Amino acid sequence: MNERFMLSAPQTGRFRRKLLEWFRANKRSLPWRKQKDWYPIYLAEIILQQTTVEQGLPYYKAFIGRFPAIDDLAGASQQDVLKLWQGLGYYARARNMHKAAGILVREYHGRFPRDYEQALKLPGIGPYTAAAILSQAYNRVLAVVDGNVSRVITRLLALEDDIRRTDTQKRIQHVADLLISRKYPGDFNEAMMELGALVCTPRAPRCGACPIRFYCRARAQGKTAHIPYKSPPSPKLKQYHLVMIRERDSRLLLQQRSEDGLLAGMWGFPVRAVSEKELKNPEELKEIAFKRALLKKISSPMRHVYSHIDLKYRVLWLREPKESARDKEKGCWLQRHELESYPIHKAHLKALEWFDKQSTS
Repeated sequence: MNERFMLSAPQTGRFRRKLLEWFRANKRSLPWRKQKDWYPIYLAEIILQQTTVEQGLPYYKAFIGRFPAIDDLAGASQQDVLKLWQGLGYYARARNMHKAAGILVREYHGRFPRDYEQALKLPGIGPYTAAAILSQAYNRVLAVVDGNVSRVITRLLALEDDIRRTDTQKRIQHVADLLISRKYPGDFNEAMMELGALVCTPRAPRCGACPIRFYCRARAQGKTAHIPYKSPPSPKLKQYHLVMIRERDSRLLLQQRSEDGLLAGMWGFPVRAVSEKELKNPEELKEIAFKRALLKKISSPMRHVYSHIDLKYRVLWLREPKESARDKEKGCWLQRHELESYPIHKAHLKALEWFDKQSTS
């Protein structure tokens, strides 16, 4: 099978059988597993990209309740989809899911394509997601490799190479392709992911409860604590913002982000980029001119970490005089309760939470 992980055909058969028996006896009861319909699987796989089951499950239930069929999702507005996604992060997933729903309805008669290459052409569908959906919904023999599967396989191999490397990932995929059950590919993929989530965990793996422990070289060599190896990530870009909650006549100014970039289509408050030094010194912030606005309060420093950005910010509560004919702002002046209808990204939800506490104290 591999120069460092050799199993005979009978051993491979036993490996699959032990893993599948364990999975069927121990798998979590998750709603998209109750039927093999592609749409619940599709929703779950998109939501669970870069998200744990515990975090994603409430969102899955909200989406399947609001959009029980692909036609419902395709017919929704992007703003409705983003609002339901609010707080989950990585908002491109929601936008791509909505775009793909429209394509599936228009071009595929409301069905997910069975062909792997066609699936890859859909927005937001990469090799992992395509394999996960096609194997679970249509029994296609396509092995998935996510973080959990990578951890299981590197420990099986006692592979100490950096899993960020492309050649390492290709090797892991190769082994996954050889191991996958030809009869039950969907269950096998789920079993590998479930094993990584519940037993072969990043820290303190439960090796004694592992159904495939006798095939694991890392366990035999006492290396499970050190495998997999992942090199340090690239440093995140540091940004410093003032988030300005501008109040006028008991209304707050809310603005929509452009259709490009990290938070495309989401809503938030006006922002001003500042230096790290300015952010650290509230006295300097008070000297920054905000037209005729009265600076009511300044928050302590807050932090929000995105995939590639480390954002530190303070919130400024600014009370402004009544609007004049020449003082038009881009955005919407809204009553506080009206903001509940808008998809606001998480960093600014924290800012709004701070404002609510200040305005009621």
